[in-house]
Amino acid sequence: MSAEVQKSNGAELPDGPPSHDDRAEARLLEPVATVVRGVYRLFLVGLVVGAVGPLVGTKLGLGLGGSYVCVDSRSQFSADGFTRLFRPHAGVEVMARPSYCTDHADGAQRLFDFLGGFPSWLLVLGILFLLNRLIRGASRQGVFTVRTAKHLRLAGWWLLVGCLVAEVVEAGAHAALLATLVQDYTFDADSWGENWQAPYALVFTALGILTFARIMRAGADMREDLEGTV
Repeated sequence: MSAEVQKSNGAELPDGPPSHDDRAEARLLEPVATVVRGVYRLFLVGLVVGAVGPLVGTKLGLGLGGSYVCVDSRSQFSADGFTRLFRPHAGVEVMARPSYCTDHADGAQRLFDFLGGFPSWLLVLGILFLLNRLIRGASRQGVFTVRTAKHLRLAGWWLLVGCLVAEVVEAGAHAALLATLVQDYTFDADSWGENWQAPYALVFTALGILTFARIMRAGADMREDLEGTV
């Protein structure tokens, strides 16, 4: 009996032990399975260390938060008068973006600095967790199963929704932090929009994962039909 998820009256029954074919399918997951497991464990350690930093007022591990805070402006200005070290050729205009830093950040500034990077780390940690669970399930129960397709679809939705939410939160935190460090800069919808950048690569990657999950689900259903016929 294959290790696929079997259905009885519309309900899913637990998978059985992996067959020889399923173990062969599990080898298809390498080397990504080993890489995901290793990186996932490293991220767990790094996230814990990085989250402790803002609480104690120092930058640890991931460098999120801390008493020393810097933020880059998205606005550019001509820097022709500050190019003594790297002199451009004639007719070349040099543009620069200023960075604003403080070594005595208050609680709000540290929070904005933390939110300026934490959502992306959480997004990566979540996708690693989902991929790690997917790989573990596929290694035990087979790659071409309904359950594997569901796990892959969940990972796709997490990446699609998460990348958009993370970008919105980080853009808002970036604009709010700039407003506390720069005179005549206000935190409003316009400044929020100026700091927001569409995560095109992640969106298209997530859509590709969702499409592949649908293909795997169709393949798993066809496999069940073939085994039922045999």
